Amino acid sequence: MLKLKSLFVLVGSVLGALLLVSHAQGSVVQALALNELVLHADQIVLGRVLFSETFQCPDGQFGTWHRIQIEEDIRGIPEDESEVIIETLGGRIGDLAMHVEGEPAFSVGERVVVFMRGGGPYTAARPVGMGQGVMRVRTEQGTETVTQSREGMLLMRRSGRGGWQKSVGALPIKERLDAFLSKVRFLLQDGAGGDDE
Repeated sequence: MLKLKSLFVLVGSVLGALLLVSHAQGSVVQALALNELVLHADQIVLGRVLFSETFQCPDGQFGTWHRIQIEEDIRGIPEDESEVIIETLGGRIGDLAMHVEGEPAFSVGERVVVFMRGGGPYTAARPVGMGQGVMRVRTEQGTETVTQSREGMLLMRRSGRGGWQKSVGALPIKERLDAFLSKVRFLLQDGAGGDDE
């Protein structure tokens, strides 16, 4: 009986600590390495955000469609497609808003590299790994750089001992866009991609 009580106390302490961490830093998400982002992505594009539109689902939740003009098809886009639609959870309609920690936000006009999954003629694709699948492109002193979107996420990964530890994600520091895209293309040539999550 004492061992069972100790187990409940331990489990309660761990769950309490996770809730505090989650509340303080956002959604706790399993970190994906770059090869895993590529592996799980049906489509990868470099593009510019044209507009975003929020809608309300029958269950009352909000979702947002983001239309992205394709500048470069890195993987999986049909030849006749010039745009993709990405769906994220949350959004704003009038005075009502729903925010989901870890879901990426897009700004009209910004350039992004997006790793997507799903989608089709009548359905929007989803970013892989919530915001992990969105890389933001900036121009700094004439050089295009890319950084990973990690807003609202605490990235965690299993250690060699089986426990969980914080992770820096697929792109720990900003990188030149051309070098990053070269890595992605190398992984695609090396056979990564297309398997189910």
